[in-house]
Amino acid sequence: MATNASQYCILVVEDNQDLVIGLQDFLRHDGYAVTVAGTVAGAIELVRTHRFNAIILDLGLPDGDGLQVLQDTRRLDPSLPVVVVTAHISHDRTVGALAEGAYAYLTKPYDREELRHTLRRAIGVKELVVKIQQTEHLLSQSKERLELVIQGSNDGFWDGQVLPGQPWSSPQTPVWWSPRVKAMLGYTDEEFPDVLESWAARLHIEDADRVFAALTAHIERHDPYDVEYRLLTKTGEYNWFRARGQAIWDDAGRVVRMAGSLLDITDRKRAEDALRRSEQLLHDVVNNTTAVIYVKYTDGRYLLTNRRFQQLFHLTADQIVGHTDHEIFPREIADAFRENDLQVLALNRTMEYEEQAPHEDGMHTYLSIKFPLYDHTGTPYAICGISSDITERTCIEHDLRSHEEQLRLALTSTEVGTWNWDLLTDHVYWSSQVDRFFDLSDKAQSRTKYVWQTLVYREDRDSIVRAMRQAMDQADADVTLQHRVMKLNGSLQWLVWTGEIIRDRAGKALHILGTVRAT
Repeated sequence: MATNASQYCILVVEDNQDLVIGLQDFLRHDGYAVTVAGTVAGAIELVRTHRFNAIILDLGLPDGDGLQVLQDTRRLDPSLPVVVVTAHISHDRTVGALAEGAYAYLTKPYDREELRHTLRRAIGVKELVVKIQQTEHLLSQSKERLELVIQGSNDGFWDGQVLPGQPWSSPQTPVWWSPRVKAMLGYTDEEFPDVLESWAARLHIEDADRVFAALTAHIERHDPYDVEYRLLTKTGEYNWFRARGQAIWDDAGRVVRMAGSLLDITDRKRAEDALRRSEQLLHDVVNNTTAVIYVKYTDGRYLLTNRRFQQLFHLTADQIVGHTDHEIFPREIADAFRENDLQVLALNRTMEYEEQAPHEDGMHTYLSIKFPLYDHTGTPYAICGISSDITERTCIEHDLRSHEEQLRLALTSTEVGTWNWDLLTDHVYWSSQVDRFFDLSDKAQSRTKYVWQTLVYREDRDSIVRAMRQAMDQADADVTLQHRVMKLNGSLQWLVWTGEIIRDRAGKALHILGTVRAT
């Protein structure tokens, strides 16, 4: 998220140009000014001659140890925070860098969010240190404030003191708000004075009671104060923040002071909302399909199943998740499932299988698409399966094959041809005898209905087109088509096509299957 950070300058000490480019893009996107040094000598010279708000330091540099940069920085500007980001992760190096005064020690490859928040904390601490150094009068007070802020949290900072004789919740309770708090909200010092009311007046109405209840629980019962809420920004929008704090009580148990931090978590909240919407969408899709969907760990234990799986096999999620196929299905069925799963893992790719599963009305055939799921290292950790019941289709295909075979056997010795019009693909298949009726070469192949029409005698084409359309639309089971063909010798011959419409269980027409005879 881009911030109002252009006032801050970061020194990046790194000799790897790929990492330099990545850090430059990342930091400039967040609004920082970036200066780069690739050597120990170059970095020390820049620290000596320029003013930075923080340093990101690699320890492995071509002309020496990055710890030398850290040591010289501590000598030249003790308040300048140094965040070590390096691949040197040995315990001695970590302890050594922190002992030399490094603000934090992160390892490569670095996490952007961790670096972003660490950098914000580091700059916030430097701001406090600079404020401490302004006057001797503020020195002791600022030291205590810094300790309380560091104890409380890590981004924007606040520090409130209870007025004598007034409740802590008084609108005029003095509260110091760090510049970072006001910058996050977009207000100037005049628009956001250092009193409790500046914050309380901008709390979202739906969050106010809950937040004040959390403050009361901390002040009166010492419950931890860590709460998330929305604050009104100058743009008129509400951003989400996480607040943490720590109070101080006097000997009588009365609160006298409380300090803490404010962290903008708007991006995180939006990401969480987007994730919830995405998960809900996936949940709705998975649970409202007629396909059976499931995920199994590589050892065969179910990780999840959809509602369809549970309905078909009369099982609850608790009866499935954590169990294997051998605990759910008959052994021979489970053995087949497991064999296919292991093959997917062995080949490490998507596979397609026809599988059998028991239903109340008998065995059903499923077309199963199975594929591996991978963890962040690219290692398969589970198998996802999507299985569609094709029992009805399989039965129809079997019936068609049987019907065609019976016709072929019955008509082998007659002057009658067979035909099959696939209404889903609009292709027509006929026997070699029909080719001879048309004086075509004896080659078995599929033809579209449009090719069929071109073979019809031209004066009969309009009528045959109408008849074809009527055949596709009619509800009757029988179809009759008649037309003439012109033979190679110039004579005309009538062909009569009779057929039966084959439908699925829902009544949808799939094929017209029948015979052709010459008259």
